Amino acid sequence: MREVELHANQNSDQNALPPMEQPPESNSRTKVTVSYFGLFAAADTLDYFLMFFGSIGACVHGAALPVFIILFGHMIDSLGKLVFDLHKVYSQVSKHAMYLVYIGVVVLLSAWLGVACWMQTGERQTARLRFMYLQSVLRKDISFFDTEARDKNIMYHISSDAILVQDAIGDKIGHGLRYLSQFFVGFAMGFISVWQLTLLTLAVVPLIAVAGGAYTVIMSTLSEKGEAAYAEAGKVAEEVISQVRTVHSFVGEDKAVEAYSMSLKNALKLGKKSGLAKGVGIGFTYGILLCAWALLLWYASILVRHGDTNGGKAFTTIINVIFSGLALGQAAPNLAAIAKGRVAAANIISMIEEDYSTSKSSDEGIVLSKVDGNLEFCKVHFAYPSRSNMVFEDLSFLVDAGRTFAIVGPSGSGKSTIISMVQRFYDPASGQILLDGHDLKNLQLKWFREQLGLVSQEPALFATTIAENILYGKEDADMDQIIKATNAANAHSFVQGLPDGYDTQVRFFSKFVFRDGKCIMYLLGIV
Repeated sequence: MREVELHANQNSDQNALPPMEQPPESNSRTKVTVSYFGLFAAADTLDYFLMFFGSIGACVHGAALPVFIILFGHMIDSLGKLVFDLHKVYSQVSKHAMYLVYIGVVVLLSAWLGVACWMQTGERQTARLRFMYLQSVLRKDISFFDTEARDKNIMYHISSDAILVQDAIGDKIGHGLRYLSQFFVGFAMGFISVWQLTLLTLAVVPLIAVAGGAYTVIMSTLSEKGEAAYAEAGKVAEEVISQVRTVHSFVGEDKAVEAYSMSLKNALKLGKKSGLAKGVGIGFTYGILLCAWALLLWYASILVRHGDTNGGKAFTTIINVIFSGLALGQAAPNLAAIAKGRVAAANIISMIEEDYSTSKSSDEGIVLSKVDGNLEFCKVHFAYPSRSNMVFEDLSFLVDAGRTFAIVGPSGSGKSTIISMVQRFYDPASGQILLDGHDLKNLQLKWFREQLGLVSQEPALFATTIAENILYGKEDADMDQIIKATNAANAHSFVQGLPDGYDTQVRFFSKFVFRDGKCIMYLLGIV
């Protein structure tokens, strides 16, 4: 055995630790948005068809209510005019009833078309965005995870941001189009029917819309703050429960309960504010609505008295334009959700489009016909991308094939860094790392890593079966090769003794060894 005591060019030992071991910095999310069309960056031809038909369905669905109100007003008016002619009353009512049935069928089809198409395309596009995002992250070089990943909040974007995009594309756009269609069609019919009432309503409805929109925004803000407050309280409870032995050992149960109680006070204050805002908001909105009704009915009586319109037309016009004005307020939360989706989409798309250096191509380079295993470091200089301090300066040593070689040194001296460089996670700033006289940079990465065997200091297993974990070392291996690998690792009899054998789900940890390009697993902690 050859031993080499390794010391880096350190000002302190800690500077040579891998960057991911450093404490993560706080994340700050930049409010950058994409355009409305940027939300559909992952759409394909089928998605465009789904969005087109979904938009038509949503618009028809929204326009159906104003049409229904107008027809309903005509039916009421015909009942008033033909009260003494029962035969005509029956004929007119039957005709208008059939019109309403037709509208019902149209609403059934258009509502289904609008919701189904937008939900379908939302699922499709979000799934494609998730795939592209994860693919982009996995293609990044290790230096990206050392320097940029801690500020990118990767898991948040692939989960929470993707949900916001899916909500915007799959639901809110369809509802927004429906409410906007109801608003424009309703006011257009109102101007055609009784323009005087519609014009007066146009002056009143903005007050209702502003009141409803302000109520929605305030409640949404308080709701978000309340969720954040309860999340902070949940962190306190989770920390106490996860460290319950320490809490018991110091008899700190009362202190833990007090800390949790204090963290709930902020949530309680926000709950009180939310209740007050909800009461005032609903009361103010409905108060303005009833006052608007009083004003419009008073003015409608003047128009009827002067013969400018009739009762049925005036009444249905008021209902039509008021409900259409309320639809504008109902569209506001959907537009706010779309705005959130644009911010979330910007976070995802920026990761996909950023021009970071990707991982080294695994299919390019030289494949050696024979590997002896002579490894040599030649005047290697190296510093981690996240800091300028040199870990190695002029590092040189030779590992002969078939020899056992030990690298020893204090914590932080660069032992793990040498292994990372042999794995080609990092390349030297200068100097060379040679395998049988060939620079590692020139070798095909995928082939090279198949030749390596590693028992990691912190091994890990994927949440799948024993057989699937072994296949990570050789994807095209059959069952005979898997058994051969576990036999070489003296693990076959142990695996066979498990209830499900090689189909046993692994839950804890393992150690991996590579021999002749096959993954051998020392299986530990399997249930």
